[in-house]
Amino acid sequence: MRKLMMAVAAVAGLGLVTGCQQRSEVQSEREDVAEAQSELGQAQHSVNTEVAETRQDAQQDVNEAQRELNEEQKDLAQAQQEQAANQNEEATGGSGMANSDAKAEEVKGTIKSASSSDLTLIVPDKNNQLMSFQANQQVQVTRDDKPVALSDLKPGDEVRASYQMENGQMVLRSIDVTKQSAQHPGKQKK
Repeated sequence: MRKLMMAVAAVAGLGLVTGCQQRSEVQSEREDVAEAQSELGQAQHSVNTEVAETRQDAQQDVNEAQRELNEEQKDLAQAQQEQAANQNEEATGGSGMANSDAKAEEVKGTIKSASSSDLTLIVPDKNNQLMSFQANQQVQVTRDDKPVALSDLKPGDEVRASYQMENGQMVLRSIDVTKQSAQHPGKQKK
């Protein structure tokens, strides 16, 4: 019986040893699975982060392209407006400066009033009709073949004026004083 008990104990011991080994293998496999799951989770997180960054970059590219498109459309609209304005200007005679084909007219008269931006003449050839002109920076004013300011001209001065029509306005191009009024100090032009 002793032998039987020893045999039973040996079988039980072997069973315990085998059970411990299996338990150790199962535990090791569980640890391997947990480590693999952790690595998979990290890989998924990394992929999700990359996808989010790629989407954000793509959205920024789309936004930038949209801004550029809006600027191009604005530039195009402005160019079309300028082109339409130029065509309108050409149809109405233009500025005279850009459209050199505009015909300059000449008139002789006596100054009724003058300032740095306008001039009013009494025109004897037109039954003493008053003619009002606009002036800009380009107007050339001379007296005795010397340049003078438009505002230096006085009522009563006799002048020869050249002008062009611009947007329905008579715009001065040049003025030559042919005879000064008595209101000017100094010599009279003869």
